[in-house]
Amino acid sequence: MALTFSQLCDLAKDAGFGGDDIRIAGAVAMAESGGRPDAVGDTTLVNNTWGPSIGLFQIRSLRRPQEYGYPDNLRIESSLADPQYNAKAARAIQQDAGGWSPWSTYTGGAYKQYLDGALGEPHDGQPPATGATGSRIRGCLELLMGENGYREGENNYTKYAQELIEAGKVPGSWQNKAWCYTFQSWGTWKAGLEDYCLLSIFCPDGVRYFHDKGWWSEYPMVGAEVFYGTADEEWGAGGSHIERVYKFDADNIWTVGGNTNLTGSSQGDGVYLRGPIPRRGVRVYGYGCPPFPEGRLSADPRWGGRTSAAYTELAQPPDAPQSGVDPRPWVYLGQLEHAIAADVPAPTGHRSPYWTQVLLVEKGLAGEGLLDNAYVDGSWGTLTLKAYSDWQHVLGYEGRAADGHPGRASLQKLADKYGFRVGN
Repeated sequence: MALTFSQLCDLAKDAGFGGDDIRIAGAVAMAESGGRPDAVGDTTLVNNTWGPSIGLFQIRSLRRPQEYGYPDNLRIESSLADPQYNAKAARAIQQDAGGWSPWSTYTGGAYKQYLDGALGEPHDGQPPATGATGSRIRGCLELLMGENGYREGENNYTKYAQELIEAGKVPGSWQNKAWCYTFQSWGTWKAGLEDYCLLSIFCPDGVRYFHDKGWWSEYPMVGAEVFYGTADEEWGAGGSHIERVYKFDADNIWTVGGNTNLTGSSQGDGVYLRGPIPRRGVRVYGYGCPPFPEGRLSADPRWGGRTSAAYTELAQPPDAPQSGVDPRPWVYLGQLEHAIAADVPAPTGHRSPYWTQVLLVEKGLAGEGLLDNAYVDGSWGTLTLKAYSDWQHVLGYEGRAADGHPGRASLQKLADKYGFRVGN
């Protein structure tokens, strides 16, 4: 079944494309394959070196990809038929080329007919109220706002820190700490906005991040992270507190925040919807305003100069159950076995063509505390083999059933915890 432009853009975002490249990627894929994951082209050009062009981005396959360096070692014909793998390979090739020159549909302009005039912000400075892909920042805000009423446990315990820790996104030291930024980081992670917002526990780091990116503003924006404090905070400028803006007008902002309250006390105890808050109030330090793909609903004159805006003006968030596309990447048992056969006897650091799948498994093993993060490198060497054996022992396997070679049952249990799919 062909994917829609919206689905292709979501797939591109998950593959690592950011900014305008998300929609360019969707348009290129439409021009190359009509959005069909099973598309096969360039069959008349097949020779002893090259195979056909495969999948959404019509990536030309290689007969012996393992003999080439990155990213050409990703040109595996059997893998490129998978939409997620194809999109990630396209991202790697595009990064290596420094742009879109490898695709003739881009250089020749054929992709433009699929953009639907949606790149960037319109000439009047007003960002689009809706977009082809649905609004991830609206999804993030609705997720966070849905937590209104949550109260922390003993000693600052929160489910937000625990979920981030269990997913391997942050260290265990995040638990039982002041959690205003942890709450926002949880929303960032859940909504797939890590290209735009920092995962952090320390407010001054966020202020520096947005300054360094050129995304800092004195004006509010829907979805902006608002930092509270002063320039001379003990821990750093704007280092007191963080919330996220879901609405603003000429004078006030409305926010959702964690580790806060409605009493004015410096001691927060839960998630609250707050506002109206004077946007020029003495404690409002400034706003981190990323260039979200759907555009900026911002009061900043650089980005539209809106006098008011609310999250309800954005498109409905992406709805994964209705999209028809499972965003989780594939890990194949057979390809892991090829990786083991290639990597274990090779010199340290050798990576087979299947390193992206190995990396997903290694991240899961690290999340279980069985593999040091320093060795999460995409190479299934002896340390990864031992770590997977330890995982099998955790599940109760013994003897040859715990030899470090994945079986479907043990791999599926890891996949269910760490967000990938298992195939043969």
